[in-house]
Amino acid sequence: MNSATSTEPAPFTAGHFYVLLSMVAATAAVVMSRNTHPAALLLLSAAALASGYTAYALHQALVGLLSKNRAPVIGARQREVLEQDKGTVLRAIKDLEFDYGMKKVSDADYEDMLGRLKQRALLIMEQLDQIPPDAPRTHASRATVAGTTTCSRCRTTNESDAKFCKQCGERLGSVHA
Repeated sequence: MNSATSTEPAPFTAGHFYVLLSMVAATAAVVMSRNTHPAALLLLSAAALASGYTAYALHQALVGLLSKNRAPVIGARQREVLEQDKGTVLRAIKDLEFDYGMKKVSDADYEDMLGRLKQRALLIMEQLDQIPPDAPRTHASRATVAGTTTCSRCRTTNESDAKFCKQCGERLGSVHA
């Protein structure tokens, strides 16, 4: 058992209601059919249970269609994927800005690519904002960039995962005499 497992009982849901109702219907069908072959009783019970599950599926479909609050349910794995995508997009923006600063990208291409990357980053952040703050998180999704690296040549502060300085292009971690 891990710390995310709850020992509190689950609340009574619509699924419980339909299972209970179908079991009552199956019992009633067996009691009402006297002098019936056992195979026929099993079929009656199975039909009553199947109709209960069908009613539950119909209930879920109608709730989904008629619900006004259609916020998507996002699990821990989907959160991790979104956070990885966010990191990738933000890193791509930094790389694009570096390439633009080094005159490797034209003004028109820079504006086009930057607009698309920012739009993608905003979409991902909106999706992450829809996740309730108490949703389960794994260790990997809590990881953040810790600290920064200072360029030894120009003293520019760079992110800790950067390999080259965003100002002068110097390889970070190299030693100058």
